[in-house]
Amino acid sequence: MSQLTYLIDEICAGLEIYYTGRQGGQYLKTAFILCDDYTELTSKLYLLTDNPNWSETKANGHWKNYRDIQQDVVDVITGKRPTELANLQALHNNMKIRRDRRNDFFHSTHLLDLSVMSRNCVDAFCDLLDYGRVLFGRDWTDEVTSRRSLEILQLLLILEKKNFNDPSIWPKVNNLLRSWPCNTSSRSARGAYITVHPEDLHLRLCVRDGGMELRDKLAVLL
Repeated sequence: MSQLTYLIDEICAGLEIYYTGRQGGQYLKTAFILCDDYTELTSKLYLLTDNPNWSETKANGHWKNYRDIQQDVVDVITGKRPTELANLQALHNNMKIRRDRRNDFFHSTHLLDLSVMSRNCVDAFCDLLDYGRVLFGRDWTDEVTSRRSLEILQLLLILEKKNFNDPSIWPKVNNLLRSWPCNTSSRSARGAYITVHPEDLHLRLCVRDGGMELRDKLAVLL
């Protein structure tokens, strides 16, 4: 498998963590931190794909920090695809703010109780998926559609983000899930008897077993 495939698998795992604990909020901070890590990995992989001799160290031997790496990406895009630059810089600005917030978790002990909301995670993962498309184009899209249930998870993210401005969206998602069986072998006329679970178990089962049918029905809600 390619390095991009491995990265997409990791992002899928991070989203599964988010949707496993979304109801109770147990893993929101974990998912937020993982997403921040994935943005840096995405930048590094792009730079290495563009130039296998790219290095994580400066001429003086010191490691490049997060902003140095993002600037390297900007330099490549400026030279090769300048029409993407404005979109890239907007994404970078959001990512830099999240990196500062992430660092606060670890370097300021009085902020250990700093909370992360679902919206923080949704915005972060949506930006990450957009970022990958900007950098890798069709290769990224092909990997997203072929890796486990990532395409369904991406649709759920987009719908959840849309719900921030239109609160009628998520009830429609819940209505769809309410009628969705937990697995095809036990499909019944009345659908699943569990709709909301403290650990989002039903949602995970729907995502795992829904396949293209669930994907297409979610896409209709966009």
